[in-house]
Amino acid sequence: MMIKRLQMLVSGATAQGVTTMRHTLVTTVLLATVLHDGGCSDRASPAPPERAAPSDRELVQRGEQLVRQGGCADCHTPMRLDPQLGMPIPIRERALSGHPEGAPEPSASPGSGDQAVIGPTFTSFKTPFGVVFSSNLTPDDETGLGRWSAAQFIAALRTGKHGGERTNRPILPPMPWANIGSSSDDDLSAMFRYLQSVAPIKNRVTEPRVAPEALRAIARSHELAAATHVR
Repeated sequence: MMIKRLQMLVSGATAQGVTTMRHTLVTTVLLATVLHDGGCSDRASPAPPERAAPSDRELVQRGEQLVRQGGCADCHTPMRLDPQLGMPIPIRERALSGHPEGAPEPSASPGSGDQAVIGPTFTSFKTPFGVVFSSNLTPDDETGLGRWSAAQFIAALRTGKHGGERTNRPILPPMPWANIGSSSDDDLSAMFRYLQSVAPIKNRVTEPRVAPEALRAIARSHELAAATHVR
């Protein structure tokens, strides 16, 4: 079509002169080029490539990194005294399983101004308001997080409520739920996925012994923190 149109223009040139014919020819070629390209101004920019969702392996690795950075094992993995080192070391085979069932509690009571006395396994804490025990974070169905969902895990760390249910007791000090709860949903989901990937350990942790009035006071402070987004 373009060649035929150019032939017609050349054959139809008259007394208007060679200049007019050349002008018409150039205009026609430019117009055809624009029509062929679809018009530069109307061409849509290519969409940026979508970011691929992380694989399950990547999610677990990310979660492990965050759990380590959060220091979760410091309180949730029991310790024992190494006589050669003269210091406590983690009991690796009980990693993240919380206060061992039947393990001793702190033998002393907090002194004036003390916040807590820590038990021999570093998983029990005697405070002025009662005795608190580190929870089992492994995916055991009966005694750990095996029946939890990611939504429950995130809700617990957003609200400071055990199990993520608003009617449940508050998560108790020294658990820094508000610090961890300030993480993004993606990071909290990664942490939960990692915790679900570790070996399940059956270990029924003793329920905290805290007076009801203290539980209510702690719950009110948690609600205030959650409402004002104090992280």
